Amino acid sequence: MYLQRDKSKGKKDKIYSSTLLCHKYRDGGMPKTKVLANLSHLPENIILSIENILKRSEDTLIHLGEIVVKAAIDYGLVFLLIHLMQKLRISEVLHKVLPEHASNLELLIIGKIVTRGSKLGIYNWIKRQPEIAKRLNIDVSNLKVKDLYYSLGRLSDNRKAILKKWFLYHKSRTKDIYLYDITSTYFEGTQNVLSAFGYNRDGKKGKLQICIGLITDQEGFPLKIEVFEGNTLDQKTVISQLMELKKSFKAENIILVGDRGMKIRYNLDQLEEAEREGIQYITGLEHSEIETLIKNDIIQLSLFSKDLAEINHDGQRYILSINPDLQIRELYFLRNRKSELEKLIGEIQSSWKKRHTINLANIEKLKNGDKNKKLVTSFSEKKIDNYKFRVEFLCRKYKMTKLYEFVITNDEFAIMYKADQYLIKEQLAGKYVLNSTVEKEKLDKIEIREKYKLLQKVEHAFRDFKSDNIQVRPVFHRNEAQTRGHVLCSMFSYAIIQSMESKIFPWLKKNNKSRKEQLAFDDILEELKDIKLCKLNIGMGCEAIKITELNPMQKETLKLFGMKKIDIEKVL
Repeated sequence: MYLQRDKSKGKKDKIYSSTLLCHKYRDGGMPKTKVLANLSHLPENIILSIENILKRSEDTLIHLGEIVVKAAIDYGLVFLLIHLMQKLRISEVLHKVLPEHASNLELLIIGKIVTRGSKLGIYNWIKRQPEIAKRLNIDVSNLKVKDLYYSLGRLSDNRKAILKKWFLYHKSRTKDIYLYDITSTYFEGTQNVLSAFGYNRDGKKGKLQICIGLITDQEGFPLKIEVFEGNTLDQKTVISQLMELKKSFKAENIILVGDRGMKIRYNLDQLEEAEREGIQYITGLEHSEIETLIKNDIIQLSLFSKDLAEINHDGQRYILSINPDLQIRELYFLRNRKSELEKLIGEIQSSWKKRHTINLANIEKLKNGDKNKKLVTSFSEKKIDNYKFRVEFLCRKYKMTKLYEFVITNDEFAIMYKADQYLIKEQLAGKYVLNSTVEKEKLDKIEIREKYKLLQKVEHAFRDFKSDNIQVRPVFHRNEAQTRGHVLCSMFSYAIIQSMESKIFPWLKKNNKSRKEQLAFDDILEELKDIKLCKLNIGMGCEAIKITELNPMQKETLKLFGMKKIDIEKVL
């Protein structure tokens, strides 16, 4: 039996509808339909109930009021994170090296993305999510916050074995290209042995910090992470990273791409020839290094243009170019900075002149017989030193110490401007030089530039590390091992985020353009969270767990990762 709904149009386009209870049968092989009853006069809710009974006759019939939603959990995002954690072999690495702590570490990795909170926040979250805890094989009844901290310490103690296995699983991504950069992150507290005052990239004055070095493949996928003391210079980290790649991870060929602050060539010159074998690099040169090359006539200013020029000297390749947009910005910045500096120095000079005029007037008064013994006739040594300090401080602040010389005495306040040095700075505005030892047969000059630009991917990684996606900062840990474990967990969380971004960002770009929308990455995360796991009480003592129906956006998002709703339901 089934319900047949018919609609017909009458006079003046009036619509007539009917609902018939029908039965299909065969008479002599011919299909026929028999109308058992006309249900048109019944209320719609009664008709729907009958229709449901006919469609699902095998199920127990219950009253709507007996259906109770006991819980609705944000499950879609968590399920995708667990799926990617397994697909990226993060779970495999942890279970092979630290099987007794793997579940806790998996919780910390995905909890960092879901809650964006502290270890205590992650702990409180999982206590409220028994179904998710079950998926992670965590016994929430026996779990304590200190267990999570202890697992972090064990992760740190075994980080070399974990990173080695992680690198082994993903080294096929690199194609010999390794991107390397370093950042810092600040502490709340003063007790951590790794924390120190250093070059602060977070703009948090007065905060201790650690430095974090990250090596990725050329797509920005993280391969290795290391924690250094907060006052470590970028260039001091290069050799240890290279040696670990070569010796511990058995990377035979390395093309290290690093920014100008890494001073890779300087570091390699300190290694023995055997240690340098198989290591090549691509890096940028600082303006001071470019000035030295120009001074030694290795490169000439006339070679800089929009098109790349290449100079080979002593086995080194120098790729020269100019960025017109950057040139305009740098010239504007340079001239504004010079103008502002001279204005501030002028104010100090005016103060000196005012005091000097008073001193001269006091000398005249004394010559004319003034008996005031307290008249000041000269600058004290302390006052002269104060003027010098103020000028030196400004020159350092505006990074123009090489452009000015000054003499400040009791009788003179002279500032000498080096026009030739300033002219060189203006001439170098917007110009850059890349230095590489990679053979032309491997990478031509255009490819060298493209590989250097890939460093933006590591910078993007650090932005994700410090943004709401992962929240690696501020660091509250006192214990060194837990600090290192915290950073390593953050790397695995970023590996998942990076895999999501690599799929979602291209789709967002296409979607926003075609549909004239302005969706962002966070909007997609919220859509995934809206895929709920619902625990239902149905009738007397009957329970069921269901996933909410997917909307088109949720379906498209799961499709990006080769998943469907049925994949989620399989694990329930």
